Amino acid sequence: MRYISTFAVTMLLCLTAGVAYAADGELPWGNFSLRMLNVAIFIGIIWYVAGKGIKSFLKGHRESAVSALEDAKRLKKEATAQLEEAEARLRSIEGECNKLIEEGKEQAEAIKALILADAEKQAARLLEQAKQAAEHEGMHERARIQAKIADEIITSMEKEISSRLDKNEHLKLVDKSLSKVVLS
Repeated sequence: MRYISTFAVTMLLCLTAGVAYAADGELPWGNFSLRMLNVAIFIGIIWYVAGKGIKSFLKGHRESAVSALEDAKRLKKEATAQLEEAEARLRSIEGECNKLIEEGKEQAEAIKALILADAEKQAARLLEQAKQAAEHEGMHERARIQAKIADEIITSMEKEISSRLDKNEHLKLVDKSLSKVVLS
């Protein structure tokens, strides 16, 4: 600190000398030296009266700047740590989202499989019902056709028999059939 104040006074003297020389071309050394002595006394008085305050102010300012710098470094470290933590949480959330999406896809596939299995069961049941209905209808149609054929056969046989037999033979056969039925 001492060197800085000495340097400042020297620079002030040189500056003042340069201004005075540039003004007249000649430097009035007597007047100049008294003015420099006046400035030096003034600066000395100010330094004597306010030196401790200025020193304490500068020291306090330096300490506050250092503590502010340390606080900034600490806050930067905390912010970096919080950023890393937030990024880690974000990655874990992204992982959870991907996991939930995969689980959703698996559940959708399971539901799809259940729906398809149920549809296949219903289709098989409907097919079986259709087969049974077709068989039932086929049996009815068969019975109807058999009945029709039987009727045609009976009609045809009646015509055949009636053409072969005369009435007397027919009556004899009927009597014979009835006697067999009654006796049995």
